Amino acid sequence: MVEGGVVLNNSRFKTIKAAKEGRKKVHPILAVILSVVFLTLGELFMVFILFLPKAETTFMKGIYDNVRMLLTFGGAILIVFLWVRFVEKRRFSSIGFWKDNALKKYLRGAFIGFIFITIPVLILVLSGSVTLHVQQISSTFILGILGSLIAFLVQGAAEEIVVRGWLFPVISVRSRIWIGIVITSFLFGFLHLLNPGITILSISNIILVGVFVAFYVLKENSLWGICAWHSIWNWAQYNIYGFAVSGTTIYSTPLFKSTTRGPESLHGGTFGIEGSVITTIMLAVASIVLWKQLWGRRSKQHNMDSL
Repeated sequence: MVEGGVVLNNSRFKTIKAAKEGRKKVHPILAVILSVVFLTLGELFMVFILFLPKAETTFMKGIYDNVRMLLTFGGAILIVFLWVRFVEKRRFSSIGFWKDNALKKYLRGAFIGFIFITIPVLILVLSGSVTLHVQQISSTFILGILGSLIAFLVQGAAEEIVVRGWLFPVISVRSRIWIGIVITSFLFGFLHLLNPGITILSISNIILVGVFVAFYVLKENSLWGICAWHSIWNWAQYNIYGFAVSGTTIYSTPLFKSTTRGPESLHGGTFGIEGSVITTIMLAVASIVLWKQLWGRRSKQHNMDSL
């Protein structure tokens, strides 16, 4: 493909190259609309909650929270699968789920996700802006933590499947990679606009998360790692450290109860750690490192045309 006399060398990125396999090519504008539709249609699966008895205890409310996540985000995954398989007529694995080193990439992504959420928390604890109090551990606590983990594994995967696995390659294959990164990152921010406690800083961080994870997918040429990263990043925020997840809380007991002091720009306020300037710095540094690895001086001459 040639644009303005510059060869677009997208072929080294497997997820983008695989988007060409589809028999039906989706226009980028329609693709953005469809990605929102996929996530919205997933909400319809919550109708099954109506057939369950009313939750009377905090523990059961936590169970229902997990069930809602499994239904809505699992439903979104199902819809993307049906679209890719029967409309585009390509393998579902072509969105980034290749078998090579899948488990290794997934576990590495989970580990990095945990480290990434732990770093800003530790900095805030050491600075005195956050205090963590260990909660009482019981069998109910353990079940709640594990149930929430399963739900977040599906939730994190669903958002990455829709936005980075499907939408990002579909846009990039018809334009430039940087356009795909910008559009998907701002869309990711848009999807969080109605979350409780939203601020300019927190929405900026959500957009920055979108940039980082796009780089991560390109660097790894796979969706396995970023699905795990996203899931553990979200899960550990509340279930380990007791912070709201993008402004939302869960009916379960976290390992630590967090108390905050000082300006909200440091600890994120009611939005949670994703609204912290410490998180901004960490994500910015990580994004720059990945950018240099992808398009730095050593590879600039060979790869710059892929932008």
